[in-house]
Amino acid sequence: MASLTNDIPLPKLTKDVNYDNWKVQMKALLGSQDNWDVVENGHEEPVTTEGYSNAQLTALKVVREKDKAALYLLYRAVDESSFEKIANAKSSKEASLASNP
Repeated sequence: MASLTNDIPLPKLTKDVNYDNWKVQMKALLGSQDNWDVVENGHEEPVTTEGYSNAQLTALKVVREKDKAALYLLYRAVDESSFEKIANAKSSKEASLASNP
């Protein structure tokens, strides 16, 4: 997975910005970070990992990291009023859907 840096210029969703343009830019950014798939498709958190193989645990760890990385970028790419709408999102997909005006 590509590393996240704080110096990446992010498109900012504000009241004055066209949501559709912001979404296209965020899709490209999240895709460049290899995180768009988890935003688009979501991630179902298992109730328990009991009985998971090492490969399944590793895959779960990777998808959790991708989801949190995408969620962080979404948090950074919105203004205060939009942040309030997505602050309680438990996943990047939930935040993405909640950011739609």
